[in-house]
Amino acid sequence: MPLTSSHPPPRQSLFVERLSHQATMVANTRDHYATDAHVHDCDMLFVPIAGRFSVGDAQGEAQRLGPGHFVWFAAGSAHSTTTLTAGQSHVAVYVDPALWATALQAQGVVRPPQGMRAGSTALGALSQRMFESTRAGDSENYVLCGALVMEAARLSANPLSEGDASPALWVAELLAETMLRDLAQPLSLDAFAQQHRLSRRQVERIFRAKHGISPLEFLQRQRIERAVYLLQTTRDSVLSIALQVGWESASYLSRMLEKTWAKTATQIRAAAPRQN
Repeated sequence: MPLTSSHPPPRQSLFVERLSHQATMVANTRDHYATDAHVHDCDMLFVPIAGRFSVGDAQGEAQRLGPGHFVWFAAGSAHSTTTLTAGQSHVAVYVDPALWATALQAQGVVRPPQGMRAGSTALGALSQRMFESTRAGDSENYVLCGALVMEAARLSANPLSEGDASPALWVAELLAETMLRDLAQPLSLDAFAQQHRLSRRQVERIFRAKHGISPLEFLQRQRIERAVYLLQTTRDSVLSIALQVGWESASYLSRMLEKTWAKTATQIRAAAPRQN
């Protein structure tokens, strides 16, 4: 009786017949971008532009990466991608295996292992230009595709990368980014810690090591700074501003202003530069 696997085969995502000039680029800015395990019938270069990602391979091993790295997966190699930040942008270049083999040969690179490597200034600039050209509606970017393929082939002579040099500091930066994205949102350290397979105490310790203060202190400072800015530049009510920065009452904002600035909202507004 033949053995059967409990895991279904990875989904097939076919590109070879759709490739233009043997290489096609797809730009993506979708929030919370994620793919399940799948394979392509061509090689793929994944180049982050903004945000952080977790990229898994056929063995279920995952690496975290962001701008400054790229990943090459050979045709037929299963992989999956999950965005670790709410916002992201990246380009994926799908390359005919024959073109990729030719690019490697031209660069003198022999049978490099697939995976993640550090990028270069040229790779970053090319991926940014490709991304911008797609957003501008220019679909004829095969010259940029070819240049990026050649640069990625050159970089493939370098050893594989371990990804972000300091995952702990990256977690601290990600938490700060999450809080700054919407100051009105409550701080949910437990959910954040669970998402990154850490304890709440670990997250707080990592954050303090990076920023010198606790996550709550950081959030409160950002909220008060934003509130002062809104007082100086808008005519919104004190209650409206309090709600915009995540506090539920005007009296609480007033107490925070007195504690931090030793001034009332009226005094802060009166001292603001007059706008023409």
